[in-house]
Amino acid sequence: MPLIVLIIFATIFYTLFDIFTSRAGNRIDANLSSVIFNGLGAILPLTVYIFYKFSKGAKLLATTSSGIIYSILAGIAIALFSILLIKIFEKSGLTYVVPLIYGGTVALASLTGWLLFKESVSGLQLLGIAVIIIGIALIIFSKMQAPIL
Repeated sequence: MPLIVLIIFATIFYTLFDIFTSRAGNRIDANLSSVIFNGLGAILPLTVYIFYKFSKGAKLLATTSSGIIYSILAGIAIALFSILLIKIFEKSGLTYVVPLIYGGTVALASLTGWLLFKESVSGLQLLGIAVIIIGIALIIFSKMQAPIL
């Protein structure tokens, strides 16, 4: 499947995740919600992995110890993020939370790739990161300026 199609599907599913998570805020304990969606997030890929590994005889990418360690660290990070996200959605909605978290994530991950992992970044990409940071600042500023009802 072409990369752009995978990116479109990932974006749609992540958007649905945000929408459903925001609706869960104030309707369920953050820890229980995190258990539910992270549990399903573990069961579904495991089922697909087992299906391809054993029934299709598909050649899978070799697993390395560093791959396992990074996967464990990513699991810890997503579990903590999940709990925090539900807590955050208890206090605010999609239009404020999502741009700040994901815009911040894009900027921070891009800068990390560039500065820490020495990935190449064009001037246009740096400009895009700067625009994201300015956008985040504008969203925060607009929230500070909003009248309190």
